[in-house]
Amino acid sequence: MARIRDLGGQIGGVVAPLSSLLILTVALAIIAGPEGFRTRGNWNTIVQSTAVVAILAVAETVVIISGHIDLAVGRVLALSGVAAASAMVDYRCSGWAGAAAALLTGCLCGGVSGVLVAYGRMPAFIATLGMMGVANGLALMVARDANISGLAPGFERFALGHVFGSSRSEGIPVPLLLMLAASLAVHLLLSRSAWGRHVYAVGGNADAARLSGISLRRMTITVFLLSGFLSGFAALIHVARTGGGQPTAGVGLELQAIAATVIGGTSLSGGSGNVAGTLIGAFLMAIIQNGCDLKGIHPHFQVIIIGGVIWLAALYDSFRRRGAAR
Repeated sequence: MARIRDLGGQIGGVVAPLSSLLILTVALAIIAGPEGFRTRGNWNTIVQSTAVVAILAVAETVVIISGHIDLAVGRVLALSGVAAASAMVDYRCSGWAGAAAALLTGCLCGGVSGVLVAYGRMPAFIATLGMMGVANGLALMVARDANISGLAPGFERFALGHVFGSSRSEGIPVPLLLMLAASLAVHLLLSRSAWGRHVYAVGGNADAARLSGISLRRMTITVFLLSGFLSGFAALIHVARTGGGQPTAGVGLELQAIAATVIGGTSLSGGSGNVAGTLIGAFLMAIIQNGCDLKGIHPHFQVIIIGGVIWLAALYDSFRRRGAAR
């Protein structure tokens, strides 16, 4: 019975954002017309932007389920992207070496945040807020206040490549496959491993998890390490898409990632959430932004819209938890 209730809760958390996504997609298809929203080029743009936000949102999902929050994912993405671009341009490294630099940089940033929370006893909000500033400053220093362009040949395939194509079709976009691979891996970690069960246990009741023998420090560090790794992974797509390392990239992406996570049904109080809902939330955020771009809505107003969406998602989560408690 407990498993049935848990399954019902997960399905209920996905139905609302999925319904919203379908309704919004149909509405934009009608409003924008066949030459706007429904073109293949526009959907490639949506996939590229969704992949970055979705991977960051998957990282945020794990952190929030564990009872913490990571405000630095956007700036860690920027620093990781600059590290990759610098390795390829300044040190003449290959594309794969640049990718390794991005992933290692992300892991380093996530590890520092995790240690500060686990051993420094800092609230995750403060630790990652500090990491935002540190990563932003380091990115500007490494890039010398300018974008780094001139990537290694073939690196653009992380964002612009297609596989399984033919003479009649471009095939499947590489960013979509990278997003699905990262999401599937994290889903399996959360649902099929002891580590995943511990993440839910720590987020649901940290004291009870500690008394049952779970190391809260180890869990905290590994959760933030994973968040940093995924931030570096998302940086690969972002750098390939923009053609270089941008030290100011990632501004506002943490807001979109948190919004996608909450919209997807992950509770801000910790202990519940799933990757499938987060992916739906990420696509919903990307389509909202794409629709705003197609209708010529000013970017400043788009940020206001995203903030309002977060309010609505948080209110929905609050009402849902109250209903479950009753």
